[in-house]
Amino acid sequence: MIAFEKWHGAGNDFVIVDNRDDTLGLGDRATSEFARQVCDRHFGIGADGLLLAVTGGGVPVAMRMFNPDGSEAEMCGNGLRCFARWLWDHGEIGHGATRIGTGAGPRGVIVDNQGAVRVDMGQPVLHWSDIPVHPGKHVTTAWVTLHLPGWDASTLEATAISMGNPHAVIFVGSVADVPLDKIGPLLEVHQSFPRRANIEFCEVVSRTELRVRVWERGAGVTLACGTGACAVMVAARLRGLVSETAVLALPGGNLEVAWAGSEADTAHPVHLTGPTVKTFAGLWNLRLPGR
Repeated sequence: MIAFEKWHGAGNDFVIVDNRDDTLGLGDRATSEFARQVCDRHFGIGADGLLLAVTGGGVPVAMRMFNPDGSEAEMCGNGLRCFARWLWDHGEIGHGATRIGTGAGPRGVIVDNQGAVRVDMGQPVLHWSDIPVHPGKHVTTAWVTLHLPGWDASTLEATAISMGNPHAVIFVGSVADVPLDKIGPLLEVHQSFPRRANIEFCEVVSRTELRVRVWERGAGVTLACGTGACAVMVAARLRGLVSETAVLALPGGNLEVAWAGSEADTAHPVHLTGPTVKTFAGLWNLRLPGR
């Protein structure tokens, strides 16, 4: 029986399990199966991802994130915010800045008195080989522009960015008109993305507000995405569309993202802030083949 807690950030929901010192005794293959079981919304707990507390990486605690399909993600912004709040709730971190390990390296977090969590997501990665996007499928200015197939014989112009995981940001007139269930799974596995990609569609409402819908790699349509929100903000700033701080309205709620960078100077960290909510806790009876 495995103890867990369920958390969400703007509707982006996660199952959190303490696996420090490998207390679960699971290898990577079994952990992937564990993720598939618990994230299943019909036969499991239901979540956009499984977060494991682990040790290592030169910091007191680190987070591993597994998608509902069992694949491991390098980074998850909303997951990290929920993970930090989980640590705070258990008295393991205070209100000051704390560094938490991730697959993309340590990240700084701050929990405020109302439970909102601010994450220093680090600098965006814009070089095609580091995102990565496939060689020969990009046009480079200060960033990478991809030309991807649309849903009606059109061509979509996407900005490729990594926030520790790969993203493609596409600006449209109305996100409500995007057939996300149809185009999302096609673009995620497009040949331009050797590690697949998260796909974000963005509608610019004003200089301080963006409307966003997300198809997450390994998860599908989600109500919010922290790294996706950061990638959208960077793409919008590169194109001169928004101020240094903006509210991103996602189907599950609002996230605030700040980035002081621009096309001329990209060497600035992205900061992500938003709510975190614990929904319930329980015990999961893990059943693995051969165990």
